Amino acid sequence: MKTTKIRLGGFTLIELLVVIAIIAILAAMIMPALSSAKQKAQQTACLNNQKQLGLGMITYIDEHDDAFPGIASQHSGFNESDWIYWRTNDPAHPVEKSPIVAQLSSASPALFRCPMDKDDSDRLANATTADGPYLYSYSLTGYGFQPAELDSDGTFNQGMSSTVDPNTGKWAPFKQSAVRNPTLKIMLAEEPGCSKAWDNPTGDPPINDGRWYSGSGNPLTIRHGGKANIAFADGHVQLVPPEFGDDITNSLPSL
Repeated sequence: MKTTKIRLGGFTLIELLVVIAIIAILAAMIMPALSSAKQKAQQTACLNNQKQLGLGMITYIDEHDDAFPGIASQHSGFNESDWIYWRTNDPAHPVEKSPIVAQLSSASPALFRCPMDKDDSDRLANATTADGPYLYSYSLTGYGFQPAELDSDGTFNQGMSSTVDPNTGKWAPFKQSAVRNPTLKIMLAEEPGCSKAWDNPTGDPPINDGRWYSGSGNPLTIRHGGKANIAFADGHVQLVPPEFGDDITNSLPSL
């Protein structure tokens, strides 16, 4: 009895090349969509960070006689009332113990940093003080003190944050009730973490402490499709273009 041998054919080289080409084309089509979805997820995570921080800020204000927490500027020195404990040379005050998040179950260092803020090279290079680099993404609006020559009653804290009067050394709280149009006023800004064009619209040095104010050298980031996540003084959060931060009427509490 004759047996019939069945020959199993394999792929030819041309067929394999065609399959590889198809896979490459599909990958090229899918990768941008996956990248866009990842960036959108990171943007949402950043927005949620700001919502939590804004909630913590409002809660703090309610529990402290309507006053904002401290400015957390590198020039003001550490204060227990600072809104963020960012100084790397102070392990006794870790960032998750900062007063606006101490009561939140979600308190962690990640809450203070946008997931897209990944480049520390410029911050490390520009860290010239003993406090160390500022390794977080957000900052609280703080205009500091009005010079005496511009105010007949002497210096006063322009807000939005509380701080120490440099002339008297006394604590100068700033009240939430002093903020005009809180729905339009930037409370927590998202600043560039580096000087690269995808993050920084001006190329100025990156964020270096917990204080922000509108003016030269203080741009908002553009890492979220050309915009930044901002928490406003009434607690709501939204994306804004950098030009929004350049307009002082959107941040100076008295305007």
